Amino acid sequence: MTTQAEERATAAPPRPARGRVRRWWRRKPVRTSLVLAHRWTSLVLGLFLVLETTSGAVLLYRAEIFRATHAEFYRHTDSAHPIGLQQAREIVAKAHPEFQAAWVSNEHGIIAVGDPRYTTAYAVDPGTGRINGSAELNDGVMGWLANLHDCGFTCEGYAGYVPWLAAPSPVATANWGQLALVVLGLLMILLAVTGLITWWPGIRKLSHRFRVRTQGSRFARDFDLHNVIGIIALPFVLMWGVTGAAFYLPGVETAWLTITGGSAPEENRYSFTPNPAAAGAQDIGVDRAAQAAVRHSAGEVRYLVAPQQDTDYYTVNIASDYAPYGERAFFGGDTTVYVDRYDPGHVSVVDDAGQPAANAFYDKVFEPAHFGWLVDGWWRVIWLVLGLAPLALMLTGLSTWLYRSGVRRRRRRAA
Repeated sequence: MTTQAEERATAAPPRPARGRVRRWWRRKPVRTSLVLAHRWTSLVLGLFLVLETTSGAVLLYRAEIFRATHAEFYRHTDSAHPIGLQQAREIVAKAHPEFQAAWVSNEHGIIAVGDPRYTTAYAVDPGTGRINGSAELNDGVMGWLANLHDCGFTCEGYAGYVPWLAAPSPVATANWGQLALVVLGLLMILLAVTGLITWWPGIRKLSHRFRVRTQGSRFARDFDLHNVIGIIALPFVLMWGVTGAAFYLPGVETAWLTITGGSAPEENRYSFTPNPAAAGAQDIGVDRAAQAAVRHSAGEVRYLVAPQQDTDYYTVNIASDYAPYGERAFFGGDTTVYVDRYDPGHVSVVDDAGQPAANAFYDKVFEPAHFGWLVDGWWRVIWLVLGLAPLALMLTGLSTWLYRSGVRRRRRRAA
């Protein structure tokens, strides 16, 4: 026989009352740390983030702005027998022998012929073969914004180039300007993760996070606006952070693919080894290279890079029915095809066949979504609005922080 005391000692412990079990992120010390990390990260580096995201919002329409301000450059005529890419290249080379024609592009009705630095291009009317003139692709305000947003002022040939930022940094794959962009990308990921955890109110109070109290105090209104804007923009903020940091720190892409069920990107995916050229072999030329590429990957040739001093092959970029880079100016195309300079039968197609779904999603949706190139200008308004969300988050977050600081100061004075 056991006594009542022994029974109580050996009995299973009572279940905690409902609502007493808390997830680790809802425990007060952890939640306080996350709130502080989110708040001080936003306050210290928020201005740099706003500059980066706001410049990106403007650059969403860089192609449309360039076309609107270079109407003569895009003048073209209809013809039953338009010239091809190779003829356009030869026309520019004959008219401007000092110009090194490195690439050609089917761009919005004209054929663009550009230099190896991707800074200058001539426009050729395919209907008449007439040269419309040249244009600097990276000058002016838009070039300055692109240098800020894409390169951290380290792209030589762009407006706003800063030489000392182009010096090597401790990160092997980036210079100092690019390292700053990596840090900002990682910061956006941190803000998205901590913001989601601190935003989550629980199932019962979930609807409260989607309301805006307009009749209450300034603090209540701005606090609600911060929560609503933040949760709506969060998927885009996370996407911009991951893809932005991965441009100069490939380990970020590898980590993301691992988390989402993919595999590390193949290191030699974008490489091609041409066959040894026979004695007296002739260059197949631009048009034959384009034809060979289309035979292996159906679609429209968007732009083609001719062999350079260190390459013996053509790089052909083709836009298929689904073209995630279809709205990109000059350099669209979602499938890359390498063609041997002397052998049109030696071809390599870079596509997503055989890749895990997470890798294909990253290449075909996630990364192109960074620029908004997979949708037209009307749909890109969504990107524009959400690109300005960090500015709204900074203003509302700063407002609530100043309000709280004022309350604490008044309480200390009263004490």
